[in-house]
Parts: sequence; structure tokens; C-alpha cells
Amino acid sequence: MRSSTQAMRQRGSFAQNFAVTLSGTTIVAAIGFVLTPIMSRIYPPSSYGQFAVFSSVVGNLNLLTTLGYPGAMLMPKLREHFLALVHLSLLLTVAAIVVLGGLLAFAAEPLRNFLHLEGVGGWLYTIPLLLLLFNLNAIMFTWYTRDKAFTKRVGVDIATTLAGRGFTISYGWRFGGPVTGLILGEFFNRITATVALLYGGIWRNLGELWRSFSWQNIKHVAREYKDFPLYILPAGYVQTVSAQLPVFALTTGFGSTVVGLYSFSVSLLEIPISLIGNAIAPVFAQKAIEVHQNEPERLPVITLDLYYKLLYLGLLPFGAVTVFGDWLFKFVFGARWEAAGLFTAFLGYYYVFKLTSLATSGIYTVYGKQRYQLIANCGNLVARGTGLAIGLYFHDVRIAMMLFGLGSMLGSFLTDLHILYLLRLPVLRIALRSVLLTAGVTGLLYLLRLGIESLHLPFLQ
Repeated sequence: MRSSTQAMRQRGSFAQNFAVTLSGTTIVAAIGFVLTPIMSRIYPPSSYGQFAVFSSVVGNLNLLTTLGYPGAMLMPKLREHFLALVHLSLLLTVAAIVVLGGLLAFAAEPLRNFLHLEGVGGWLYTIPLLLLLFNLNAIMFTWYTRDKAFTKRVGVDIATTLAGRGFTISYGWRFGGPVTGLILGEFFNRITATVALLYGGIWRNLGELWRSFSWQNIKHVAREYKDFPLYILPAGYVQTVSAQLPVFALTTGFGSTVVGLYSFSVSLLEIPISLIGNAIAPVFAQKAIEVHQNEPERLPVITLDLYYKLLYLGLLPFGAVTVFGDWLFKFVFGARWEAAGLFTAFLGYYYVFKLTSLATSGIYTVYGKQRYQLIANCGNLVARGTGLAIGLYFHDVRIAMMLFGLGSMLGSFLTDLHILYLLRLPVLRIALRSVLLTAGVTGLLYLLRLGIESLHLPFLQ
């Protein structure tokens, strides 16, 4: 206990950084949980559906425009190489938004009709601006992580969440919940984050950033970290596309209301993932690189320890959402969102292993095995796409989402096991333990549901 307290007090330690980010992301998650029921009564599923498609388009472009180089910013030991990566990412972003702006001048209308984004209207033309804000946020967040400025980053997260949600609720309340309110809320969130990150300390480095510009250094880091556009970018893009498959598939097969139900359920499942992920991912990524460089024999130990802690942490809440999702959504968010609870039932256990992947996902990069990440993500894409295609063929959204959730869960779990295998850990024993724990918790929760159903409570009818 004393050693843990000392580690918490040690400036810049893993324990202190984790405690700071966890406390901040807990506040952010609490804000989301408190305000989401309000938003669900203002914005209908159709608005959520169109916003999900709009956001998916921006998310796809966000990955492509920087070629994955921001992901390398934690790697360089020399500051001049880090700054060169910042320069490279900014140049790629500016070039991309210029090209995209020209393309939208000709393709916006066909794109709007194809994706059924009639409610978005002229806001489709603002995608380049939103993309610029997304990329600036990503670059500055990584800068804060590299400098271990976790306290400042937490403050920005809290402020932007409050500002964005507050604006979205106010606009929706005033104008009746159109998709425009969700889009403007996202803009307000990103602008607030950009200003806060800049004036939180990065503005002091702008002179250094300007003076250090060097085409020679930019070319050097582009070659040195070429694995990021060659492997990390395709892997990240495939992962993004596979996660967004339901948005586009459900839009085509079942309409924007079903997409809204799906995106709403996923947004709630992502809250604890973001809560824990934003606390752990940046801190553990920095720690894993440091340990691999200085004490490589410790990396398997700390990775497995974190894997088990995340598994234990995720089993009960995600298991409860899986078993009781329809009841929870109907009671908390209203009857029109009950079907969204059924979607969470099909996705709950995938999110258990998405949570454990926070301990493993960065190891491919640390070991220089990025090609395996690409292979794993391609496998997930095929599994998810096949499940959705079967559901579309039978025109049954439940089959589509059940198979999508099953494919996602298996893909994430098998990827975890492969990474643990690379760390030379006992994979079969770890897999058996994980499966037995998952099955045991699921069985107990289903027995509990059967017992509650036997009581015939009025609010469950």
C-alpha cells in the first residue's frame, strides 16, 4: 500500500499519470451518462442515424489525410524528429483539405443522395473544415501525451465535453432535434478543444515549431517511419471501415432510423471504453515504449497484468448490458430506444475484448510488427462484412447485428491472443481462463434475469 502511495506521488510516474487521466475521463463519462438521457428525448433516432453517417465519412477521411504519421509521434528520441513529424502531418492535412474542398464542389450532391443525407443539407461542404479540426486535435493530443502533460489534457477533455453537450442540447431544445444540432455540437466541441489545447501550453512552442522547419528532417522521418503509412494506416483504415460497416449497410438496407438506434447503442457502449481507454492508452503506450527500450523483459509482465485487470473490469458491466440491455434502454431513455438495447445485447461481449485490447493493441507497434495488425484487421473486416451480408440477404436486422457482434468478438479476442503469443506468454491457459470467466458471468446474469422475469414486475411489461 505504501509503495503504491509513493508511486502515486512521484511526479511523472505511470501510477500518477494513470490516476490523473482516469479521474478526468471518469468525469467526462459521468457527464455523458447524465446528459445522454436528455439528448435521447430531444433528438430522434433518424437524426442520430444521419449524424452517424456524416461522422463516418469524416472519420474515414481523418485517417487517410495524415497517412498515419501522428501515430509515430511518441517514437522519436530526438525532439527535432518529433517536430518534423508534426510538420509532415500538418502539410498532409493542408494538402488534403484543399483537394477535398475541390472534390466536394462537384461531388457533394451525388454523395448526399447516395448516403441519404438530405437532412444534412449544405453542411456537407463543411467536411474539410471539420477534418482540419479533427487532425489538429489529434496532433496536439499526441503532443501532450509525449510531454506527459496529462493534467492539462484532462482539463481540456472535461471542458470540451461540457461545451459540446451543452450546445447540442440547447440547439436541439430550441429547434426540435434536427441533425444540424448534432453537427453543430461536434463543431463546437472541436473548436473548443483546439483553442484549449493551443492555449494550454502548445502556443509557447509555436516559435520553435516554425524555426525548426526542415525539408531534410521531414524527408528523414517520412522514410524512417514508413511502416506507419505502409502498415499502420491500412490497418487503421480497415479497422475503421469494419467498425463503420453497420452504419453504411444498415442505411442501405433498413433506413436512417435503424442506423440511429445502432449508433446510439454504440455511443453508450463507447463511453466506458473511452473512459478507460483515454486513461490507459496514452499512459500505457508511453510506458510500453519506455520499458521495451530499457527493460524489455518486463513488457510481457505488465501487459498481461493489465489485460487481466481490464477483463475483470469489463465482464460485469458489459455482461449486464448484454443481458439486460432492452430493459435498461426502455427505462432510462424511453420506449422509442428499446430496440437500441437489443443491439447492445449483440455487441456487449465484443466490448469486453475491445477493452482488453487496450493492453495489447500497441505491442505490434512497439515490436515493429505492424503488418500483423493489418492482417488482423482485414480478418475482422471479412468476418463482420460476412455477418452483415447474411443479415441483409434475409432482410433481418437482428441476424445482421448478432453475426456482426459475434465476428467482432472473435476477431478481437484472437488478435489479443496473438499479441500475447508474441510476448511469449502461455496463450492456451490465458484463453481458457478468459472463456470460462466470460461464460460463468453470463450464466449468472441470465439466471438473474429469469428470476426477475418470474416476478412479473409492471415496469418490465
